[in-house]
Amino acid sequence: MASAPPASRPRWDDLPAAVRAAVQSRQGAAPVGIDYPSGGFTPGIAARVDFTDGSRVFVKGIALNDRTARHYEAEAAVGPYLPPSVAPELLWSIRAGGWLLNAYEDIAGTIPDLSPTSPDLTPALSVIGLLRDELTPCPAPGIPPVSTILAELTGGWATLADKHPEALDPWERRHLAALLSSDDSDLLTQTSAGATLLHCDLRPDNLLIGGHRVRVIDWSWATRGAAWVDAAFLVPQLILAGHTPEQAEDALAAHVPAWKAAPPAALTSFAIAVTGYWRRHHVNGPGGALGDYRRRAAEAGQHWITHRTGWA
Repeated sequence: MASAPPASRPRWDDLPAAVRAAVQSRQGAAPVGIDYPSGGFTPGIAARVDFTDGSRVFVKGIALNDRTARHYEAEAAVGPYLPPSVAPELLWSIRAGGWLLNAYEDIAGTIPDLSPTSPDLTPALSVIGLLRDELTPCPAPGIPPVSTILAELTGGWATLADKHPEALDPWERRHLAALLSSDDSDLLTQTSAGATLLHCDLRPDNLLIGGHRVRVIDWSWATRGAAWVDAAFLVPQLILAGHTPEQAEDALAAHVPAWKAAPPAALTSFAIAVTGYWRRHHVNGPGGALGDYRRRAAEAGQHWITHRTGWA
């Protein structure tokens, strides 16, 4: 019996017949059971599929004319190069009926709890600590530099000041000049250069823990750069999980060697840039679950900025 997918996602039977036939041909067996996990922000299908030969795979897919299809294409490109120590195996990727489907090793696991006293915290941070060694030099060809993503992060404060000044809260108005001057794309480009394959979207729901082992999923923003960048993306997530900014940084220092290589000025600029990004997209965005996440992430980012700068 298939469980129901989230309202924003299609069911297996909603896929074109050509897509379902292509899956059956590639897998060499027919589907007999579908389970739809919760979570995620994209409108594609996400399902655990059981087949008549006893196999089970996790399938993600999207119509190729959807604006988010590039994320699925990126995952298909990088998947074959990810070692099993850090990510589930990409079993196959097919295009059929105007759709792209990626099938992964099904991992029996749950989203880890990253709160300060959780037993999940150490294994989660430990796998993040492995990324530099496992993914340097970058094993996948054609991966863009992380500066392409950092360029998208920066500029949020300038956009808010120019187009939505009424949306700035009192703290932001008080420190706007400093936020603008420290949202430094050039500094981040210079300090983020490197040879490590980066995830660039580390958060609890992009991690799976099972049997005290954690693996990283959803590599749709993969880039190449300095390993400290992935650790920096995790700081606001730790704050959202209940850490103070100081506790979050201390936890990374204890478990993620790349964190210690981060230039302090670059970390401060990163904190300011990513918080401006979330604030801008929260103000301009569609609301809903994604909007609520951006609001909370921006609040966590503001706490991190205050910790690093002392701005009251």
